[in-house]
Amino acid sequence: MSTDIRFEDGKLFVTRVYAAPREAVFEAWVETSKVQQWWGCAQTTKVVSEIEPQVGGKYNHLMTIEGAGTFPGLSQFTEYDPPSRLAYASEGSEMAPAMQVSVDFLEHPDGTEVRLVHEGLPEDLLQHVQPGWTAAFGKLDTFLLAAHAA
Repeated sequence: MSTDIRFEDGKLFVTRVYAAPREAVFEAWVETSKVQQWWGCAQTTKVVSEIEPQVGGKYNHLMTIEGAGTFPGLSQFTEYDPPSRLAYASEGSEMAPAMQVSVDFLEHPDGTEVRLVHEGLPEDLLQHVQPGWTAAFGKLDTFLLAAHAA
């Protein structure tokens, strides 16, 4: 399946259906060992995650990107409702302002529909963030297919 992605009014909307149960897809977003296998853009070679799955808990990912270096993503859960929804707010930095991401996990006849909304995204960062989420959603599909086949 393909990833549907659009940008409107400072918000990036990403949607994809995965052929996996909702609980398994949700766990892939919050279990450190699973997140580290799919998180990041296509050029991400390593991810070190620190996840405290609860409201107020950490949702941090240090990505090593080939040819570009390491990039920290420091965030905190603002919503945590397994297996239906999670949301987190990122800390601002020199490279990016503070932003919010919400992810809904919905039952679908073919498995699970994931709907992500990335808010507060400046247009000048869109060229990096949009292909990053597209690649990550594709890598998540590959991860879930392999995990489900095992």
